[in-house]
Amino acid sequence: MSKLKALATLIGKPKRLAALLSYGHKGYLSTIGWFTAFDNHQAVDANNQPIPWVTYSFIDFIKTRLNNNLSIFEYGSGNSTLFYAKNVKKVVSVEHDKAWYDRIVKEKASNAEMIFTALERGGEYSKKATLLGEKFDIIIVDGRDRVNCCINSINALTESGVLILDDSEREVYQKARTFLIEKGFKELPFTGISPGLFYNKTTSVFYKADNCLGI
Repeated sequence: MSKLKALATLIGKPKRLAALLSYGHKGYLSTIGWFTAFDNHQAVDANNQPIPWVTYSFIDFIKTRLNNNLSIFEYGSGNSTLFYAKNVKKVVSVEHDKAWYDRIVKEKASNAEMIFTALERGGEYSKKATLLGEKFDIIIVDGRDRVNCCINSINALTESGVLILDDSEREVYQKARTFLIEKGFKELPFTGISPGLFYNKTTSVFYKADNCLGI
């Protein structure tokens, strides 16, 4: 539907238009800070605090399960790094975009380590979690080369570790989902809107029994 046709439809249904206009100061979208994120072009909540650029349903799920005993490895850096650093023991984040890295590394928390690694498909970037020789409770794949990141990083998980894949609904990431399921992981998808965006997407948690999130 074109923008003009959509506008004409709204004008023809004044109750819908009144409802949409009211969402800016009351209701669900206001409560979760969707408009704040939209206005600032950043993943933030209603109090302008950083949150991950993932589905709100996943944020609601994960925020009550994080604790200061957990360590996280993250493919892709930003407000998510700041959010997780406030809620866990340690965050290690790898970033491929040098300009973005130079900008946000100055804001990192004391318990966060940020690593710049140039992007090469199937190369060091996707293997970084394993190359560090550490084990992580949670590995978050929300950067580039996501299929290879999933394939190359599962050996860096603790025995109770989980892997989180954002935008898991995309066909281009189906190979990663199939790989993880074949390796014995179960998938728990969280579908909905995300900060400042108004289309459906999915953030999936891949887990096994006795996992660190209590699923």
